[in-house]
Amino acid sequence: MKHLRSIIAVLVLILTFSFSQAQNKVNLENSVLWKIEHSELKEPSYVLGTLHVMCKDDFEISKKITQTLQNVDALVLEINLSDPKEIKTMKELMKNPKKISQELTKQQFEELDTLVTNVMGAALSNFDSYGLSILNAIMIQKMLPCIEIKSLETELIALATEKQKPIYSLEKVAEQMEIMRTAYPTDFALKQILLFESYKKDFGEAIIAYNNEDITTTVDLVSKDIYMDENATTIMQINRNKNWVEKMPEMMTERSNLFAVGAAHLTHDYGIIHLLRQKGYTVTPVFN
Repeated sequence: MKHLRSIIAVLVLILTFSFSQAQNKVNLENSVLWKIEHSELKEPSYVLGTLHVMCKDDFEISKKITQTLQNVDALVLEINLSDPKEIKTMKELMKNPKKISQELTKQQFEELDTLVTNVMGAALSNFDSYGLSILNAIMIQKMLPCIEIKSLETELIALATEKQKPIYSLEKVAEQMEIMRTAYPTDFALKQILLFESYKKDFGEAIIAYNNEDITTTVDLVSKDIYMDENATTIMQINRNKNWVEKMPEMMTERSNLFAVGAAHLTHDYGIIHLLRQKGYTVTPVFN
């Protein structure tokens, strides 16, 4: 059960990062952490662009992030995976997925079987009952050249809990799961899995760029044309960013927050940084 919970958590977190369709670029300085200020706010809030998972050896939480979490009143995530009710909801919604063999044609199944056998060392039939979504989550983890994987969101939850900081969310699990179902129909989900080797290379380079805090390059690497789909971009990125930017002002009025969301939600003209600036907020990079 712990293993399944881990897979599902990674699934939800990873898929919120990917597939950001190219729009007008907004030039951003090299920083993963940004301060949000406004004349009507008593204290500033912050937004952190995350790269959801990476190998333990590549993983480090910078001092400026830990200090920021120490100084704010609350941590705000995309979904609150520290809430047992949300974990329960996630597990319920992931029960009894449609078998992969029921979703794919014979030809599609055989094509995917070749890839899965090469990557997993086991035939696709061994994963048939998992469904495409869980398989995708497992495959994404195999892109990393290590066994021990770290999640920034998980580490932030642990730090917030240790410091007795409340944890909130911008969405509920049920909302995000419905968004995913709409954004990733079978053919598109299959296409992304079959791009495994290409995405593996770009994701590895994105980790290097992220650790250098080059957020623009990080997002560009995982949002190339081959990973694009207008439907997924609109549903997973553009619409969600607009919704979040409507929720954030009230949350920032009530308390100071560290918002931690996938890095792809920050960049471009539909990104949170640009949308907040349009609302009159001053959003500036935090370098130290």
